[in-house]
Amino acid sequence: MIEKKYLIEEDNGYARFNLFEISDELEEILTDDYYTYNSKDFTKSEFVENLYKSNFTEKYDKDTQSEIFDLYINNEKFKEKVFFIYSVIDKDKYRNFVEKYSEIENPDDITIKYSVIDSDNTKVLMYNISIADIAFVF
Repeated sequence: MIEKKYLIEEDNGYARFNLFEISDELEEILTDDYYTYNSKDFTKSEFVENLYKSNFTEKYDKDTQSEIFDLYINNEKFKEKVFFIYSVIDKDKYRNFVEKYSEIENPDDITIKYSVIDSDNTKVLMYNISIADIAFVF
């Protein structure tokens, strides 16, 4: 299990951190700077938005595939989750991963847990993403 904690922000002694708990199997598909997600050091906002557009917004027709827009594209929680995945998973590394592992048993056991933890050690789980969730958005 990979665990990575990274400072998001600090103000007057109060700090918030990213806390990633990642299955070892996913190490090879992580971006080099995944831990900067949601911090001042995060630099991929435009890349993530473009990836979302090409994989969702521009891929489907709103008139003929309105159910996809209703269920996914216009769903803000879904969009946030997809943006998170695109922020921490390298699409080229993921493509190689899929070619290497054509079949995965127990996909729910291969996960990325992302929490925000503060200086008082209060931990809030934001996402618990499995390899199946990742496959769905790529």
